Amino acid sequence: MNKTIGRNAERELVKLLMHYGFNAVRIPTSNSSPNPLPDVFATKGNILLSIEVKSTWQKKVKVEENQIRKILDFLKMFPMEGKALIVVKFKGGIGWRVKEVEVAKEEEVNEENSISLEDYLLNLQSNLLQSLNQRPYQIL
Repeated sequence: MNKTIGRNAERELVKLLMHYGFNAVRIPTSNSSPNPLPDVFATKGNILLSIEVKSTWQKKVKVEENQIRKILDFLKMFPMEGKALIVVKFKGGIGWRVKEVEVAKEEEVNEENSISLEDYLLNLQSNLLQSLNQRPYQIL
């Protein structure tokens, strides 16, 4: 992926996440750093998203094991619930797609094994609201 295309996709994703009420930031040095840094991370409530971002004209994209390991290791540094995601902008008309990952291994993302970004974020928000509604109230 061309670095300019990648940076633009990361910036666009940050704006989309903010539109859905997340606090989001792009980490510009994530790819070249040996540290466990995602391309983008976002928080909302008690949820932390650690995201590897890709952009392609192809129908599928492969993500290397070391990139997956970085987003998984990033989550281990925080006590909140975390989700490691590969988010791909398919420029051929499919749009933004999400695949959650739990194991550090090479992954392939395509339309069949991913979900639309909008559906993923709406589902995540719904789950967040349900968990908030199920918490007992404390009287201080």
